[in-house]
Amino acid sequence: MKKKLIPPLLLIIAVVFAAYFHSLSNPFIWDDEALVLKNPLIRTSILTPKIFTSDLYNGISAGSNFYRPLQTLSYALDYKLWRFDPLGYHLTNIILQAAASCLVLILFFILTRNPAISLTASLLFALNPLSAEAVAYVSGRAEMLLGICLLASLILFVKSLDSRYGVYLYIFSSLFFILGLLSKELALVFPLVLFAYLFYFKRLDAKGRLSLIPFFLIAAAYLILRLTVLKFLTLRPPALTDVPFYLRISVLPEVLLTYFRLLLLPVDLHMSRTLVRPTSFFGFFFAWLALGLIVAWCIKIFRNEKGRKVFPFMVFWFFVFILPQSGLLAINAFVSEHFIYLSSLSLFLGLAFILHKYLKPKLFIIISSVFILFYGLLTTSRVYDWKDPLVFYRKIIRYSPDSFQAHNNLGLQYEFRGDLEAAAGEYKKAIAIKPDLLEAHSNLANLYFKKGMIAEAKREYAVVEKLAPAEKAGEIQNNMGCVYEVEGNLEEALKRYRLALRLDPSLNFAHFNIARIYLARNDKENAVKEILKSLPEVHPSGGISQLIRELLSSPGKVADGAVFYNDLGVRLGRDGDFSEASQAFKRSLELRPMYADAHFNLGLAYWNMGRRREAIFELREAVRSGPSGHRQAESFLKESIYKK
Repeated sequence: MKKKLIPPLLLIIAVVFAAYFHSLSNPFIWDDEALVLKNPLIRTSILTPKIFTSDLYNGISAGSNFYRPLQTLSYALDYKLWRFDPLGYHLTNIILQAAASCLVLILFFILTRNPAISLTASLLFALNPLSAEAVAYVSGRAEMLLGICLLASLILFVKSLDSRYGVYLYIFSSLFFILGLLSKELALVFPLVLFAYLFYFKRLDAKGRLSLIPFFLIAAAYLILRLTVLKFLTLRPPALTDVPFYLRISVLPEVLLTYFRLLLLPVDLHMSRTLVRPTSFFGFFFAWLALGLIVAWCIKIFRNEKGRKVFPFMVFWFFVFILPQSGLLAINAFVSEHFIYLSSLSLFLGLAFILHKYLKPKLFIIISSVFILFYGLLTTSRVYDWKDPLVFYRKIIRYSPDSFQAHNNLGLQYEFRGDLEAAAGEYKKAIAIKPDLLEAHSNLANLYFKKGMIAEAKREYAVVEKLAPAEKAGEIQNNMGCVYEVEGNLEEALKRYRLALRLDPSLNFAHFNIARIYLARNDKENAVKEILKSLPEVHPSGGISQLIRELLSSPGKVADGAVFYNDLGVRLGRDGDFSEASQAFKRSLELRPMYADAHFNLGLAYWNMGRRREAIFELREAVRSGPSGHRQAESFLKESIYKK
């Protein structure tokens, strides 16, 4: 790398961190719960084979046909460093965006040999407000991983054509392409990008054609694997599956114009966009007319008239990355802001080229700076949308009222905050939009049970039982057992709890429910044994058995499992058994994730075990989970941590 590129690279890194710095305090949100908090793969060995043989949403009820092991692997690495502190995951996203933006600068400089154009276009890419949907959102990481892998692969491929180390550069280019395929399925089109580069830059000779063969073979092998052994079943097919192809292609012009509008004027940004499809004859006619004009324009550009190279190559780049995500294939949406991540390079390079060509140097700097500042301010503002889940989901619903996922997730937020009526209303809205939405039915059933509406809960659990996949059967049987227990049918409840454990032995809280049945029958010894079974990580001893007996003597403790395990952890902590105490607090949080006292106590246990980073995270969670904060956690953070 030439030394003159170092200052621009440092500038790009600085502006990326400045724009996204506030995202470091953002919580996990939306799919982060499934991909991070509830993903068992990231808590295992980093190189466990299952990471490379599972779909992205491994273990989640609906499942998916997304194969992105590099994304899961990155979460596993984050977990090793940060456990479940969202700060670390957001920091990784910022670093990835900075790396991708630096590679964009290098690529643009290789293509144009113009530092001013390259830096301007790269800064616009780095600060693109539409990319906030990928950078400020932990689950959006696949876009940066894909960008880094494919940009690195292209740069190495280009360099390999004329370097004396060409063989080695070519091998690394191939490896980065493979990593790109492991990042996101869109990487499949990359061999076409290499072909376009060789074609437009007059390198498509015998050697050039030969260099393409391994990339196409790798893509073909990947495609075969994805259609066979790596094809995953999902309960929820992509949203556009039911939309006929002729309708999907008819809105292509509208999709493309929407992206152009968003890139030039990135306002009113939000996730889960809807697109109005043309329904009249004139709507279809003008859509097809627009599509025809676009195709004609592309054919003219692709002729490579007058020796032009960069411009037609970047036009090809735009379309090859956006068309697979434009609705032509049955994916989840016609328009999504992060879909434009790689394609946006073309527009920014074109804009920088036009400004540089038609403006004087000083005016070029001023106008470019205005664009960059405008983008930077919008991006910084966009980052704040992820600060508060309530604000986040309400904004989505304001623009896309038919987003069943947003309604369901907003209901969860209301439920966490104790507003059960509002939560029930959102779950019902989600079900009205998508009647077979398993998550909403399950959440509504649990809510009815919590409110003591047993008949309604039973009805919803029956729906859930029909919709749920096999891996969720144990959890459903446990919930049905709770309903029967409240009805007073202890025998049926016990059968359901035992069936739940046979179906899923990891349901530790089912042991607590069985213990409650035994206690109702005055069989305290078997109740103690079941409690011990619910804590498989804790070494059974006479001391802990005695503590459990004492707690079981208090009826109020047994009525609430979260309180029971929290109090058990407190007793163990007083005796200095911090490791065992931490397991009890974890079990409490499994039953009530927003239990501020359990987060606080787990933080203290970690602190005494020397696990300071995890302690800080739990103490912060205690502050966040409490209805008005958590004074003890705030005081401990202030006195013991922040002062240091």
